[in-house]
Amino acid sequence: MTNTMTTPICLSGRENGPKGMSNGGFACGTFAGLVGGTAKVTLYQKVPLETDLTTRVSEHLAQVLAGDRLLAVAEAVEPFVLEPPVRPTAAQAESARERHPLRGLRHPLSDCVVCGPERRDGLGVTPGPLESDPDILAAPFRPTSGYAVDGLVRPAAVWGALDCPSYSAADLRTRRFCLLGSLEACQVRPVAVTESLVVVGWTRGVGTRSVQTASAIIDEDGAVVASARAVWVAVRHQWAVKTIARLVG
Repeated sequence: MTNTMTTPICLSGRENGPKGMSNGGFACGTFAGLVGGTAKVTLYQKVPLETDLTTRVSEHLAQVLAGDRLLAVAEAVEPFVLEPPVRPTAAQAESARERHPLRGLRHPLSDCVVCGPERRDGLGVTPGPLESDPDILAAPFRPTSGYAVDGLVRPAAVWGALDCPSYSAADLRTRRFCLLGSLEACQVRPVAVTESLVVVGWTRGVGTRSVQTASAIIDEDGAVVASARAVWVAVRHQWAVKTIARLVG
């Protein structure tokens, strides 16, 4: 990278996904801010919490490192808006949330800051299948002041809300554990803590181990507030994930 500047960055310990790792959406949203906010962020390794990270930033590109290890690359992209296949009502999203298939079970994302069903200080965006279409996930999003500055939700939290509902509905249903590989998002307008929003997620394509998905946050008028494209990658040793989940339960 030429004409770069180096800036330290540290992610809050409460903004976790799997235990000991940053939530992918919060991490990606934070890193996207280094290049203007509308970006594609690719994650190469797990992102640690409460750790001083190094960033190398040029005009349109940022690298995030822990020591000599490259964790992520953020690349600025043109603004975009994705139209969701359906626009669930708040009631439909709440009903979908109650159908989250892992509710009441211990699993690697039980305490996720975004989707953890029992996480009282999180975003509460726990996606579940729509009754009308089980292959589409939805959840309510009612932002709180704990993730806002001057009444406006932090962009990293908006990215977080886009993250978990973009998980593949099929993988959630079969309990195949995947990690976020990349997230490309664009926020159309600021989000206020007083708003009642809905997040909807859908699958765009399926590979052998990877799944291409998308998600969108819509407001009470049905307008898209933010949207994202994601790539999820299935963990190779699924048995190990399930064993660990039982041990921490």
